[in-house]
Amino acid sequence: MLRRQSHLFHCLAVVFDVAATCATWLLCYVVRFRLGLLSYHESAPPPAADFAEVLPIVVACNLLALVIGGLYKPAGRGYPFAEGMRIVRSALIAWLALLAGLYYYSRNPYSRVLLFIFLFANPLGLMASRALLRLTLRSLRHQGWGVKRAAIVGTGRCGQEVLHKLSQNPWLGIQVSYFVQHDDQPDRSEIRGVPVLSGISSLQECVRDHPVDAVFVALPSQRSDRLDDVLGALSRLPVSVAVVPDFKRTFALAASVGELGGLPMIQLRGSPITGWNAAAKRSIDLVGSAVLLIVLGFPMLLLAALVRLTSRGPVIFKQERMGLGGRRFTMQKFRSMRADAEQETGPVVGEVADPRCTGLGRLMRRLGLDELPQLVNVLRGDMSLVGPRPERPHFVEQFAQGVPAYMLRHDVKAGLTGWAQINGLRGQCSLRKRLQYDLYYINNWSLGFDLFILAATPLACFIRRRKR
Repeated sequence: MLRRQSHLFHCLAVVFDVAATCATWLLCYVVRFRLGLLSYHESAPPPAADFAEVLPIVVACNLLALVIGGLYKPAGRGYPFAEGMRIVRSALIAWLALLAGLYYYSRNPYSRVLLFIFLFANPLGLMASRALLRLTLRSLRHQGWGVKRAAIVGTGRCGQEVLHKLSQNPWLGIQVSYFVQHDDQPDRSEIRGVPVLSGISSLQECVRDHPVDAVFVALPSQRSDRLDDVLGALSRLPVSVAVVPDFKRTFALAASVGELGGLPMIQLRGSPITGWNAAAKRSIDLVGSAVLLIVLGFPMLLLAALVRLTSRGPVIFKQERMGLGGRRFTMQKFRSMRADAEQETGPVVGEVADPRCTGLGRLMRRLGLDELPQLVNVLRGDMSLVGPRPERPHFVEQFAQGVPAYMLRHDVKAGLTGWAQINGLRGQCSLRKRLQYDLYYINNWSLGFDLFILAATPLACFIRRRKR
C-alpha cells in the first residue's frame, strides 16, 4: 500500500511540475520583456507566442531531468534538503538540455537573458510546486480523501517508529487505527493516542472485528519467533501486509531491499557513494585538492618554515588513521605539539587548547591550518574532501566497544571536513552526537550536500574562532 500511495503522490507531482514549469517560463518572459526592469535593443518586445510555442521542449527537458534525478521514484526518503539538492541538480541538467534543444529547434536565437533568469527561477518553481503539492495532499487527506486505515502489530520501539514516520508524512494518507500488542496480554491501553486493542493470539479476530486496509508487522527482535504465526493469521484476511524488521541490535546504514533470483534480500549496510556517484566525488576531490594545493602552496611553505623555526622536531607530523573499510593509512599534518608530546601521556584525544601544543600549533589548530597537508592524502585517495574525520586505530577499537554503530562511519572515505565538524563537533565532544551527525551525512549523501559542507567550512572555522 505504501508503494501505491507513493505512486499517487508522484503522479500528481508530474502534473504540478508541468504547471510550475509553464508558469516559471512565462514569468521569466514577463520579467525580461514586460516589466521594464531590463532593457533590450529591439523597438518592441517579441510576442509571447514565440516563447509559448517552445513550452513543450521546456517541459520535456524538465520532466526528463527530474526522472533522471530520481524525483519520481516511489517511497523516496523525502528529506527536504536532499530533495531540494536533487531538484537543483535536475534543473541544471534540464537547462543544459534546453540550450541544446533550442539550438536545433529555432533559426533565431532566444534571449540569453531570459534563459539566464530561467536557470535560477526553474529550481525555485519546482521546489514551490512540491511544497504546494504536499500542502494540497495534506489538506485533502485531512478531509478524508483517499485515506487508508492501518493497524500496527507490535507496541515496542519499532512499532512506535512506524507510527511516528506515518504521522510525519500525512500526505501519504495512511491513518493508524490501532495497535496489536506483541504479547498475549496488552500492558497498556493506548500509545500516543492510538488504542491498543488486543494481544497477538487474537490478531485474526481483532482485524475481522475492526477492519483495516493494511497491517504493519513491527515485532520486537525478541519476539521474532512469532512472525510465522502472525503472517499465517494475516494470510487469511483481505489486507495488505508489510513487515518492518527490528534492527535495534543490528545497525542499518543505507538499507535497501532487493532480490537474488526471486529470493528477497535486505541489505543492511551499503555505501550510497558507488558507481557514477563515486566517480563524481573522486573527480571533485582530485580537482579540489589540486587547486587548493596550488593556491595555498606558498602559505603552506611559510607555515612549514615557521614550524621549523619555532620548535624542534619534524615539520610534518605523520600518524596512522583508519579510513574506508577499516583500511589504515598514514595521515599527515603540520606538527602542532612538542615532538615528545605522547611519551608521558600515551595516546589521548587532542583538543585545541591542549597544553602540549606549541604557541604556533595552538594558533594553527584554532584556524584549522594544521590540517592543510591532508590535501595530499585527498590527492592520493586515502581521504576525501568531505567525510567523517578519521580516527586512530587505538581509539576506533575503544569506541567500537562502547558504541557498536561507530564502525558504520568507515563505509565511506574519511574527510578533511564533514557535517559533524561544521556543526562544532570535533576533538573532545560527545561521541554519540558526533556519530549521529556522521551517519546523517552518509544516509543523506549527495554531491550538493558535499558542496554545501565545503562552502560552509570557512564560515564554521570563523565562528569557532570568534567563540574562543
